[in-house]
Amino acid sequence: MTDPSHLTDLLRKRVPFHWSFIRVGLWASLAALIILISAGIWSYQHTNQLARQAQEQAGNGLAVGLANALEETIILRNFAQIEVQVLQTMNSEQVQSILVTDTDGTILSEARRDLLTGKTQLIFKDTGKKYSESISATPEEDTLLIVKPIGNGTKVGWVKLQIAMSKNNALLKGIHQQLLLMNGFSAIIMLVIIGFSLRNTYTQIRTTHAEIEDLNDSLHTAAFYDQLTKLPNRPLLRDRLRQALALASRTHHQVAVCYLDLDGFKQINDIYGHDYGDTVLVEVSKRLTMTMRQHDTVARVGGDEFVLVINDLLSLNDCKQLLNRVLIELAQPIDIGHHMVTIGASIGVASSHEHGINPSTLITLADKAMYQAKRSGKNQWCIYGDQQSIHT
Repeated sequence: MTDPSHLTDLLRKRVPFHWSFIRVGLWASLAALIILISAGIWSYQHTNQLARQAQEQAGNGLAVGLANALEETIILRNFAQIEVQVLQTMNSEQVQSILVTDTDGTILSEARRDLLTGKTQLIFKDTGKKYSESISATPEEDTLLIVKPIGNGTKVGWVKLQIAMSKNNALLKGIHQQLLLMNGFSAIIMLVIIGFSLRNTYTQIRTTHAEIEDLNDSLHTAAFYDQLTKLPNRPLLRDRLRQALALASRTHHQVAVCYLDLDGFKQINDIYGHDYGDTVLVEVSKRLTMTMRQHDTVARVGGDEFVLVINDLLSLNDCKQLLNRVLIELAQPIDIGHHMVTIGASIGVASSHEHGINPSTLITLADKAMYQAKRSGKNQWCIYGDQQSIHT
């Protein structure tokens, strides 16, 4: 048979295991969230970098194309054609300004885009000003400065484009939205899985706690109650008897200990078997419990032996009346299935007023008085030390 206390230890060990599982799950979830956030940040930065590189390539393409187109017109000093080509390049919304100079730095043409209206304005028309006198070489924030030489062989001038790095790129927005959607969807799935795992673990912990409580109740019942009749056993009897004696010493009342042994029970076991004998014991325990007062104690201390603790007695006369009722109730026939059987009881009595307040002594003396009642004819009760008090 498995030791119940061993089962309790095993169940108690399961609880820390479940809590450890929860802690591992929480740490794993935190790590997964950090990885998702890090991946999102990296993806965001990487796509921004790719978008910037794409815009730089487009800006370089515009600058190279404009430089190739201006080579012949600069040689011919065709300023009207230079302005046309500059304005054509300014049609690209990314281009914020264009500066065209010769090899000496003399400005041949310059165009800028108005930040408020978005319109293109020509600033210089062969003014003769030098490059350093016109536009700063330091690009503004979120702009790209591209400088390209004009001329495939001999340089005839320079072209400088200031390109705005667009933050509203549709492709970039689409990529960011897809990344956000993927990360959000992954996070939701992960949280759902974690939620189900934690819920399942919490349910298992609650189940384990319930099993521990049930086992504790079973252990308590096994330790202090008789398994067949559910009456208090000998350890609980001693505890209640000590409490009753302590109360009696304060109230100056008496406590009677009555040792009861069934008469004729052995014959029932021999004739009908132990199962029917158990039925008789259960019925006897019910009758004793119903006959005794609520604050009295009925305990089973052996096979067919019971001990009654009668509390708060003013005199033994109260106890005598109660014992007479017990003998009458137990003498009633008992139905054990297809048979009716009859038993009796021999009862020995010891009182705290006459025989002291030691629990073991009172039980022993009551046991001796019970044997005196049996020797005197059974189905009666006897007070220890009083040969005149034998009553059927």
